[in-house]
Amino acid sequence: MKLSFHGADRNVTGSCHLVECAGRRILIDCGMYPGERELHEDNAEPFGFDPESIDFVLLTHAHLDHCGRLPLLAKRKFRGEIITTSASRELARLVMLDAAHLQEEDARYLTHKNERSGHRQTSITPLYTTLDVLNCLDYFGRVAMYGQPLELAPGVRVTFLDAGHILG
Repeated sequence: MKLSFHGADRNVTGSCHLVECAGRRILIDCGMYPGERELHEDNAEPFGFDPESIDFVLLTHAHLDHCGRLPLLAKRKFRGEIITTSASRELARLVMLDAAHLQEEDARYLTHKNERSGHRQTSITPLYTTLDVLNCLDYFGRVAMYGQPLELAPGVRVTFLDAGHILG
């Protein structure tokens, strides 16, 4: 088994951890660094792994710093399965749609501001769009039930537990 950290390392936000075992690559969360506009660059950085190589994403809960880069993961060719509880699935959908809307608004505002001030780079693009979120939702697969083991692959089982951190 191999564990690597691709977010929330020396930090409390942007949770993203890769577990490699039994020939499978399992990502636990794929969170965004929320907040200041300067963090947009951090969120846009490469993941540190090939998104196409990920078999499963286990989403622990629907806070933006745990689900916020899932649309970007899908945009960058993730084709595996996202597994979470039903409540987290619904909340993550709302959180990611809201994040996309805010990014689209910010991009429009900054593009307009650049055009008015004569900057060379006038067009600003969001990290991901509402359409990217809708496409990402297609990768949500099986629903986890608290306390019930779920087999990901032969020899690899996971069990979701209610930690009481957030609904779902």
